[in-house]
Amino acid sequence: MNILQFNVRLAEGGAAGVALDLHQRALQKGLHSQFVYGYGKGGKKSVSHDNYPQVIKQTARITSMANLALFRLFNRDLFGNLNNLYRTVTRTRGPVVLHFHVLHSYWLNLDDVVSFCQKVKAHKDDVTFVWTLHDHWSVTGRCAFLDGCDGWKRGCQKCPTLSNYPPVKIDRAHQLVEGKRQLFRHMLALGCQFISPSQHVADAFNSLYGEGRCRIINNGIDVATEAILAELTPLTTTAGKPKIAVVAHDLRYDGKTNQQLVRDIIALGETVEVHTFGKFSPFEGKNVINHGFLTDKRQLMNELNQLDALLFSSRVDNYPLILCEALSIGVPVIATHSEAAQEVLQKSGGRTFDNDEVLQLVTLPKAELAQAVFGDSLQAFRDRSRKAYSGQQMLEEYVSFYQSL
Repeated sequence: MNILQFNVRLAEGGAAGVALDLHQRALQKGLHSQFVYGYGKGGKKSVSHDNYPQVIKQTARITSMANLALFRLFNRDLFGNLNNLYRTVTRTRGPVVLHFHVLHSYWLNLDDVVSFCQKVKAHKDDVTFVWTLHDHWSVTGRCAFLDGCDGWKRGCQKCPTLSNYPPVKIDRAHQLVEGKRQLFRHMLALGCQFISPSQHVADAFNSLYGEGRCRIINNGIDVATEAILAELTPLTTTAGKPKIAVVAHDLRYDGKTNQQLVRDIIALGETVEVHTFGKFSPFEGKNVINHGFLTDKRQLMNELNQLDALLFSSRVDNYPLILCEALSIGVPVIATHSEAAQEVLQKSGGRTFDNDEVLQLVTLPKAELAQAVFGDSLQAFRDRSRKAYSGQQMLEEYVSFYQSL
């Protein structure tokens, strides 16, 4: 079996982590796998490019730069296609699986992607298309994250915010939504199999394209993180006041980090200590320690292991791996209400909370938190979490799925 994983970025973001992990695990299993990505920072080759085998940077820097510049006006990527891979795919002997992940965000023109798939399928009958939906982009006119908006159910008539990712200056979502959905119907007609790591994304997709069109395979922690976990000695107690982690790529984005809630926790003063991990932290105070953005996963896991809990207040994530990782090293998660957090936490016996409840929980030490949130000991919920969020289990489900096609 020949597998090509496609994602806009190589090693940045949750979707890239899942795609890259599937690629690496497939290689370990002796399958022929390649990872195709659009661009790295600034449209250049990813800084992680040489760290992984069988990796292809697919698009020119000028293409991603042009899409970035024009998306704000047109609400879609005008340029970019997969035509330079046509011969590679059609001349490959034996079955080929083209597994798409995140294709949006300044990489590819969706019309051209569908045309490419149609041409490939006409030339090579044993090619199969799989598409993992890591966000809601397949149901909206332009947005990847709903952030509480349900306007997609009514055809994206008026976007409530132009800043929702990917941001625009002019709202054209209502003009684009039906044509975009028709392209997804073309993919379904080609036999494309859609998957989502989360039930709520699958439900949204199925409500538009037909019941059972999208199935569920949950994300799992990656190979590198599993290796780190194997070497990590979980801490059951921490010295001093409870220490709470806040993790996000950009800590200023309220969709990912509830700014007011974090400030309310900081206002508790000497009863709690807040540790932030990410860029552009707007938080400060005597009980705040800003660690900055940590690119080294081992360093991040080691830092989290020293803390009492992870605060998760995102409204835009769909199946956040940071929760799986924290729980797997025995760090309780205090999460506010969201479909994503509820879906992840229920696998390990956890639940979500109101903001007022969060303010009470953050003052508890790690062991008490485990009892309050998971109704169990640190050891018990950690062992349960490691099994629930296993990356090996994710691979086995995907390989079984590939083989059934």
